Amino acid sequence: MKKEKKSKKPESKEVKDSKKESKKKSVAEEKKAGTVLKKEKLNLSNPVSPDSIADLAAVKQLMIDSAVLYQNILILPQTFTIDESTYSLYPSELKALDMIGQFSGINLTQLANKLGISKSAISKCTSKLLEKELIEKEKSPLNVREVVFTLTPNGQFIFSQLESTNAKLFEPFNQSLAEFSAEEINNLHRLFVTIKSSLTEVINRQ
Repeated sequence: MKKEKKSKKPESKEVKDSKKESKKKSVAEEKKAGTVLKKEKLNLSNPVSPDSIADLAAVKQLMIDSAVLYQNILILPQTFTIDESTYSLYPSELKALDMIGQFSGINLTQLANKLGISKSAISKCTSKLLEKELIEKEKSPLNVREVVFTLTPNGQFIFSQLESTNAKLFEPFNQSLAEFSAEEINNLHRLFVTIKSSLTEVINRQ
């Protein structure tokens, strides 16, 4: 009887081994299936390729998404490094700094008028720039009761970098446009002229 029991043990091990192998295979197959599903989900995140034919609803949604993205980019702060100092400036601050750089000795009222914003708004911008020591103020030589603004050396450095910084910010966008043919550019121009006209009509109706 003992011999029979011993002979049965190897058989049970073989069964266990075969079960383990089948489990491993099933797990491996499930993993493969899982990776396929993940890839399919990733592909679904961009269901419409640039060369495919899209319906009108998809085009409208892409236009809206692009407009939102563009607006979000415009409100992002820009970072500048001078020596060991880093300056993070919001668009409103950059516009004020840019205008002061173009018109050195400009006063608060002139600055507000050129930027098309209120005095209180431009006062906040200039206060921030003064705190960051990118501009300085002094009494106007024409009117001792008002102050004028000029750039500090660090402010002048940032002012000189603004054009290249803006170009770099939209570099991927500009590169994409550069790949279009002249005919495609003309078609885009005609398309957006029509869109702008129709949207202007919507606003005028309000």
